[in-house]
Amino acid sequence: MATNSNLGYGDDVSSFYLLDPEVAGELGPHSVVDRSVRPAVASKVEYAFSEWVGDELITATPAFLVTGDLADTLLRSNLTGFEIREATITLSEEGEEMIGDLSSLPPFKWLAITGVGGQEDFGLVYPTRLVVSSAAMDLLNTRQLPRCDVAPYRPAVE
Repeated sequence: MATNSNLGYGDDVSSFYLLDPEVAGELGPHSVVDRSVRPAVASKVEYAFSEWVGDELITATPAFLVTGDLADTLLRSNLTGFEIREATITLSEEGEEMIGDLSSLPPFKWLAITGVGGQEDFGLVYPTRLVVSSAAMDLLNTRQLPRCDVAPYRPAVE
């Protein structure tokens, strides 16, 4: 996981973190997304992989997916602000060349973010950015997320 080298997760720098997960593909044509609201909301997700290097949390705006194993861990946690839902997983043309077939990927689930960023363990802030609490970050730090950028979350002052 790419992080600011001066940031220790036990420090009181921020109690929330802004995540920028790996983009391993794009939403497929069978996804249903309402872009008339901010942040945009998906009601059905088809994720078409083009590549995958092993991150257990991936994205294609406005959807986030996690491996089945991470989904199970999240469901056993007391963390808030998310639901685990089914997603259709496919390969793009590039994915067919890079990945081969779906059997080489672990199962993935849709991590539907229902929380507000900076208030719950998982939440969104405009324009569809994922914000997680220190507790969620502690759990995610136990997983494989080499391409996920992490920064302290500083809410906009109104």
